[in-house]
Amino acid sequence: MKINEFLRQIASDIKNTGKAYTKDDYYHLLKYTGITKDDSRANDIEEFYDKFLESLNNSLVRHIVRKTGKGVNTTHYIGFYADERASYTESYKVYFSVKYEYMISSLKTIFSYLIRNSIASVVKFHVKATNENIVIRFYHKEDVIPFINYCNNNFILDDLLEKPNPFIATIYGIGIVRDDNTINSYNGTLSEVLEDYFNFLSNRNALDNISDLHFLDYVMQKENAEQNEIVKFNLHAIVQDIKAILSRTNPMD
Repeated sequence: MKINEFLRQIASDIKNTGKAYTKDDYYHLLKYTGITKDDSRANDIEEFYDKFLESLNNSLVRHIVRKTGKGVNTTHYIGFYADERASYTESYKVYFSVKYEYMISSLKTIFSYLIRNSIASVVKFHVKATNENIVIRFYHKEDVIPFINYCNNNFILDDLLEKPNPFIATIYGIGIVRDDNTINSYNGTLSEVLEDYFNFLSNRNALDNISDLHFLDYVMQKENAEQNEIVKFNLHAIVQDIKAILSRTNPMD
């Protein structure tokens, strides 16, 4: 799905139903666009992860773990060689939107790669299907491209990956974003901007004017007006990804 299609589907729904979308609605759409609901592998993923942690606890690999949610709504976080929170001005977030049936094999491969190369990182993964099944925060920019090249050279990524949400720029299908991850995430900030944007258009009876370029201009204006340095950083990250998508350029440049 392209940005224009995403925006116009929402605009059409608002015009036809009068629904008032909230930031939570937009966040849900961003997370599940293109995905069929599925949690059938949740127990298998949990079982694999428990065994992996058991083996890791008997090793010398520095790691920290955390989880949120319960049951099929569980999200796991595991940090490797990460003694403190990543600097938002230096780190990059990578979306490895693997198809649900390949979750366990992909986690094995990613964990092995990060440990083998002693890469400071935090891996976040869900046990149910989303379009952001595995997300890796790399503490250092120089570690990102080697990882992407490794994946591209060793896997048929077109067969392995789902599409991330349409506002995430990609290299070989692997998404790249930036955010501060304290005040808000990339998708969290984007959800708030989408809520503001559609309210802005609805209040002016201007939903027919919607387009990817119009949305980009709206985000750029919000960035220019923003006084908070961290919020401004998050808005700029969205601007940079949309520009990379529309111009088909490398989001790391």
